[in-house]
Amino acid sequence: MHKLACPKCHESLYLDGKTYKCINRHSYDIAKNQYINLLLNPDKATNLPGDNKDSLLCRKAHLNKGYYDGIINEVITYIKNHSKNSMQILDLGCGEGYYTNKIKENFEDATIYGLDISKVGIQLATKYRKDIYWLVANSKNIPICDHSLDVITALFTVVNADEIKRCLKEDGYMIHVTANNKHLIEFKELIYDEVKVKSDEHIRLPFTIVDSYDYKERIHLESREDTLNLLKMTPHYYHIKKEKRYILDTLEDFDLSIDISITIYAI
Repeated sequence: MHKLACPKCHESLYLDGKTYKCINRHSYDIAKNQYINLLLNPDKATNLPGDNKDSLLCRKAHLNKGYYDGIINEVITYIKNHSKNSMQILDLGCGEGYYTNKIKENFEDATIYGLDISKVGIQLATKYRKDIYWLVANSKNIPICDHSLDVITALFTVVNADEIKRCLKEDGYMIHVTANNKHLIEFKELIYDEVKVKSDEHIRLPFTIVDSYDYKERIHLESREDTLNLLKMTPHYYHIKKEKRYILDTLEDFDLSIDISITIYAI
């Protein structure tokens, strides 16, 4: 049973034919690709918010080669060790849906939601499978009923603490994956004149930390295409100065450091 809520009034949504409706007569059609657009105009700053299509396609190509499977496997293992029947799981900032699909593969009896502000990302995500609730929406206005989620996963994405608190059950938890300063350090050393050490204070959330640990791994990108795909799916690509664009022509296969923090929060 889904726990979708109207983004305008937060009343429960029910399915009427191919349209989701609430008691206040707000309605949202299911798109031909089997996703639901619950993004309100006030919740978007541009006509096409979120990652662009090129970045999303690079992300899809990179993830489908398994380079980041170690990361999602850590998330899945934690959920398995704390699982229960008929879970409600939201993957926040799901992008093109790779991680969400992996979660569904491991928890077939769970109700899974994949949410992203990028319509293009969600359109790509629907190609994985149709038995996930693919949602175009804003993480600052999550279209989920109050206190209805067992698990929220957020991998490399910005979250809103108030919405996390509102959506999680009393015994629910959130898995937050964030980059440490040494994550993809080899790219940073190529691109920036100075690699700055940033505080992680701004990404820590005001919840109880149940567990927190670092995950580190070395990966070998096997071709120039793979190296560019990973670079283009990160913000670093868009920060390359004009005088350093020549670096892109020199890239071939590449060794990179994965260095992330995995934090489990309870409200």
